[in-house]
Amino acid sequence: MHNHWIHCTLQAMAKTHAIPLDTEMVSILKPCGTTFTYVLQSKFGCKAVLHGVEAASTAHYNKPSPDKRFSVQLVSGISLSVWMDDLTTHNAEAVVNAANMDLQHCGGLALALSNAGGPSIQKESDEYTKAKGRLKTGDAIITNSGSLPCKKIIHAVGPCLPNNPTEYEIIEAIPKLRRTILSILKEVRKENLKSVAIPAISSGLFHFPLDLCADVIVKTLIEYNSTYNGDPFEVRLVNHDEPSVRKMESACKKILSSSAAHMLSHPPAAQWQASSHSPLRMTQPSKTSYSNAVSHRTKSTPHQHSFKINNVSLNVSTGYIEKQKTYSIVNTISPDLDLSAGKISGSILKMAGLGIQEEIRNKYYPGSYADVLVTAGHNLSCNVVYHTICPQRTDQRSEKVLATLVERCLSKAQMMGVSSISFPAIGTGVLGFSKQEVAQIMMDTAVKFAHHSDELQMDIHYIIYPGDSETLKAFENKLKSLRGAASYPSSFNSFSFTEHESRTDHYDSRDAVKSAQEYIELTTACDEMLREALRWYNDMLTNKHGFSIHNNFIQHFGQEEMDELLNIQTKWGVFIKVFFQDGYAGVNLQVVSGDIRPAVLEVEAMCCQVQEDFAKEEERDMCLKTPISFSRKPLDANSAVYREKLKTFSGFQIVRVEKLENSSLRQLFDLKKKQLQVSTTPKLMYQRLPAQFCNLLSRVGFQREFAPPYEQKQGAGIYFSSSVKQAEKLWKGLADEEYMYFVEAVVLTGKSTVGSPDLIVPPEIHSGDPFSLYDSVTGGIDTHVIFNGHQALPEYLIICTQKNTLN
Repeated sequence: MHNHWIHCTLQAMAKTHAIPLDTEMVSILKPCGTTFTYVLQSKFGCKAVLHGVEAASTAHYNKPSPDKRFSVQLVSGISLSVWMDDLTTHNAEAVVNAANMDLQHCGGLALALSNAGGPSIQKESDEYTKAKGRLKTGDAIITNSGSLPCKKIIHAVGPCLPNNPTEYEIIEAIPKLRRTILSILKEVRKENLKSVAIPAISSGLFHFPLDLCADVIVKTLIEYNSTYNGDPFEVRLVNHDEPSVRKMESACKKILSSSAAHMLSHPPAAQWQASSHSPLRMTQPSKTSYSNAVSHRTKSTPHQHSFKINNVSLNVSTGYIEKQKTYSIVNTISPDLDLSAGKISGSILKMAGLGIQEEIRNKYYPGSYADVLVTAGHNLSCNVVYHTICPQRTDQRSEKVLATLVERCLSKAQMMGVSSISFPAIGTGVLGFSKQEVAQIMMDTAVKFAHHSDELQMDIHYIIYPGDSETLKAFENKLKSLRGAASYPSSFNSFSFTEHESRTDHYDSRDAVKSAQEYIELTTACDEMLREALRWYNDMLTNKHGFSIHNNFIQHFGQEEMDELLNIQTKWGVFIKVFFQDGYAGVNLQVVSGDIRPAVLEVEAMCCQVQEDFAKEEERDMCLKTPISFSRKPLDANSAVYREKLKTFSGFQIVRVEKLENSSLRQLFDLKKKQLQVSTTPKLMYQRLPAQFCNLLSRVGFQREFAPPYEQKQGAGIYFSSSVKQAEKLWKGLADEEYMYFVEAVVLTGKSTVGSPDLIVPPEIHSGDPFSLYDSVTGGIDTHVIFNGHQALPEYLIICTQKNTLN
């Protein structure tokens, strides 16, 4: 698959955190919420969702970077994914335009595509309607794409409804939207296209309800998949706005989970029905045809008690956790990931088979408290197992960690579209928790989670070991107290645990009535990125009077950006000064009469957009014979390469080692090697860079803007050190960061000479001959400077800390 964006195997390690918002931050995020989420995504790869905050878009620089939210490989060979991206720049062979019958591209997405692609798009559309007449609702045609990056545009006419349509009008439009999607797929196959990007057709200017639109599109694709028997291709559901992306993602998870179409070799075709009570329904085949592919509910027992909150049911019953047939079950394990240790984990290992132990060892490093590690169910009746790491009750953090574990399991289940999950009574055995406090913590957390989303549909089961009458009684009593409560706070508060929080904080059930209705939900691929994002957020939050942004891409600001800085000054009542000093660029902001934090967000977004534009330009220049494909793959801690890095970084505590792969960068490196006629082996060298540029480095290689050293004594180039210790010294300006990000690279130094501070290109070998230049310069035996990023190939990213700084 062509991959313009990152293929990152870190997603299985996703970390979540929720930040309650006070009134002051809500007032800031209402006008700047979109800008805020864009900055977090761009700087830290951190997905931020604002709950209870109606955010407006303010900044000009908030166009989303490509962000894949969901993907699945269907058994027919069709792959389905959900993206947040701009269709005018999205990397697919065809993009779909939500067109009108006359193919007049005068508004919304149609206008944006026409403007971006140039006049040839409207011209070809006019020629079509002149020759063949207007299109009908449900029709789709294909044209050339002008100057857009895709090969073709598919113009599709979805149903157009009046503003505030009646239920009858919506029901009438459903089959028309379905026909539109099928017409698009027909054009894809006719042209033998490998990928197509489809927006939420009819949901904008055409007034089709967005949630229903998402359901119809996804269900049509699943129905099409059930009878498809052709070459593989990719369907991307692409929208630039958060509501549309979230609805598409939710529809995919819900429909695929309920139908299990992606698990069946030949799933029966779904039947479509409409009624006055349910505008859209897909009738499912009988459960017997699914065999064991889908079994989402536990069998009821004589000892089952239930309580429902919104669309979430809490169920208490006796049984064996390893035998549950819910979609997911929860396990408790030790930090060393030995599944044979512990009664619950040992039973799960015995039934699941050794494959589950092998999977968790291969995917994860030894864990820490509050981690939730995800594996397949292997030989179990469930599909997914969430392995939790909980401390002994004697640990002063234990109550809060337990609440965090329950919340994280439920959050992961929600993100995966899981419809049912089973918990054991975590902590009531050798961990030493009392039965009553476990029942209270686990069920209070689930109640708050249920109140967090009205759309959530899930069955939560608490499975009590047969014969453990005391624990069963504690859970039943807690369930009765929930039933008997006159009311319960319809809000949600996170118990996410981080090492930065006070270790004297204990879980208190009274927190349930103090929970905030407005909060930020953060999701990142790994723990250090979450910490970097939280650190940036806290700095931005607390520095109300002055703030400095250090980003060398400020050097790329043009007149448009400078004018925007002046607008931000006036708009938010701040004073802004751009500085360039010792090879570094940045922006200082000082409060005058307003609030500095919205101004900080908008300037950060400008920096992110400028560096993204730079990266896209680099990628266009880099693209040789094949599309750009790159990845960051964590190494197994037991591998020989990982052990080698432990020796090289013996003075540090390694958090993770990633193998960096980029086929285009390797091609350019090999070409540069031939061009320089280098016969010696490239030097193995190191560079340290800020966290926010790690992903950009993987995409476009080394750039001088990423990591200028503390002092540029050898010129304005790209610096490397032959030793890790020297690299730490060269980039001592980054000493205040909690984590250190070192890149190990092979570097072509070629013909070299001593550098000097005034150099912006290598010096001439022969004076007066500008075509005869040195390949690099040096600053002693440890420091080398190149002036062309293609002379270095990044191979490994080593993330570490000073020893004894992490618990």
